[in-house]
Amino acid sequence: MLTTTLATTLASIALLLAPPPATPPATDAPRIPAAVFVTEKPKDAKCVSEVKKSAKKGDTVVFTATVGGRAEPFVKSRAIFMVADRCLKACNQNPEESCATPWDYCCEPPESKKANMLTVQFTGDDGKPLKVGARSAGGLEPLAQIVVEGVVAEADDKGTFIVTARKVFVEKPAKAADGGAAPARKPD
Repeated sequence: MLTTTLATTLASIALLLAPPPATPPATDAPRIPAAVFVTEKPKDAKCVSEVKKSAKKGDTVVFTATVGGRAEPFVKSRAIFMVADRCLKACNQNPEESCATPWDYCCEPPESKKANMLTVQFTGDDGKPLKVGARSAGGLEPLAQIVVEGVVAEADDKGTFIVTARKVFVEKPAKAADGGAAPARKPD
């Protein structure tokens, strides 16, 4: 009897010390569809400032941009991020600046930021932003050079301008002759 009780106790302790079985990832977890990230650059891209001047809600737009606009351009747990017109210089492109987050464009005046920045989102079938972060998806990182094709979801005279992305082309950084990354290019 003592042996059976001891064996049962040892078995119970072993079960308590054993790691729990791995939980498989949820297959229905939201994610940005890989098909959104294209390998061919969408044609006829314009600058962010040009798109913001002329496009209205519901219009299809194509624009070039740089991921950035604030210290954290990506919204946590939502497929939403900020972009800036490529004509703006990030703080790392200004020799007088030494900024820990050059993609925040802190050296730009507020009126310039308002005219040259917009928000990009990836939405589900319900039209709402996916509940997943966009950072690193398809190569999206601060200062990444991108071309976006999408539909204007919101535009107002206060500066709000949101585009629902349908296609995103992330440019691969060019290598400089010294082996480092080349400086950001101007829009095509």
